Amino acid sequence: MFFMVLLCIMVSNCVQEFDFKTEDFESILVLKASITNEQKNHQINLSRTYKFEDDGPLVEQGATVRVVENTGIVYIFEEISPGTYQSTQEFSAAPNKSYQLSIETRDGTVYMSEEEVLPSENSIIDQVYPKRMFNDNGTEGIGILIDSYDVTGNSQYYRYQFEETYRITADFWTRVDLTTSLEFVNRPDGQERCFNGGVSNTIIITDTSSLLEDKVSGLLLRFIDAEDIRVADRYSILVRQFVQSREAYGFYNTINSFSESESLFSQLQPGFVSGNIFSTQNENERVLGFFEVASVTEKRMFFNREDLIQDLPRFSPGCDRVIPRQEPTETEDEFLRRLRRLIGSGDVKFLEEIRDPDSESGRTYVFVPRGCGDCTVYGQSTIPDFWED
Repeated sequence: MFFMVLLCIMVSNCVQEFDFKTEDFESILVLKASITNEQKNHQINLSRTYKFEDDGPLVEQGATVRVVENTGIVYIFEEISPGTYQSTQEFSAAPNKSYQLSIETRDGTVYMSEEEVLPSENSIIDQVYPKRMFNDNGTEGIGILIDSYDVTGNSQYYRYQFEETYRITADFWTRVDLTTSLEFVNRPDGQERCFNGGVSNTIIITDTSSLLEDKVSGLLLRFIDAEDIRVADRYSILVRQFVQSREAYGFYNTINSFSESESLFSQLQPGFVSGNIFSTQNENERVLGFFEVASVTEKRMFFNREDLIQDLPRFSPGCDRVIPRQEPTETEDEFLRRLRRLIGSGDVKFLEEIRDPDSESGRTYVFVPRGCGDCTVYGQSTIPDFWED
């Protein structure tokens, strides 16, 4: 049970609620800490393990956080939001130097990491590319794959993160709208094309230590079902490749293997996952996390749905037309009030007006569900700075 609590924090994969209380509980410091060769303000997150009956992680506030370089330079981190600490100055990890994390909590407990050095900076991402494929469940869609190579053979241990952005187009967008007073007006800008996205929330790692070449070929980073809204129009992904130390890779590999349901709920629960952080006052105190120093490269890729899976079933919000008509038992005033309530509800968007000799007004209004005519149901209209059409 103890390990399951830790795993929820590290991997954020626990989504099902369990209706029971934790009998034995140990408050353990949990940290997500890495610095890279990127010149930027680095961030470190601190929290505590929590019980299943609690709402979520207990953030560790009021700590003093530093990263110490072996040259004597000290980088100070300040708390910018509860449990999130950011360096007060931009810096980058450099070759041939070592770095050590120091944390002092509000109650005076001091934690230190082992000294870590920057791994190889020689690995290059050759390409990130989409491929039409089936997943293990037989579902057809698009896989996002990566190739990379280190000619020196010094990288070997890799971790990946990605940030995806996708465009959503309202298939039944029109330039005019209908008000509750049944007047036509110009529709506001920003409802035809919108954008949404997200970041990876799983551990993606691989190693080439057993291969003849330090080469990653066709590693699957992401699979997207053809009927997923992400690939309904145009898609972009920014992939970040981290070259890790062997020890960091081993830590993430252990966490990743335990995240599988077969391991998580097996009768033989694994022991504690040790990182490289320790308490300076109590050698028996357990700390969960790994202070990682990594070199990073990144690459962005775009593709359109029509280039790969135009012939496959696609995402559809259900765009059946909504055509209000006067019921035999309704007066015209009653029908108009019902029509105005429908327009004012925000559940539909106007599509067209058709001439209808069977209607007392001689016209009928046609609507579609809001998501079919207004993309802001699924995203925001602001175009990202990096976007390319």
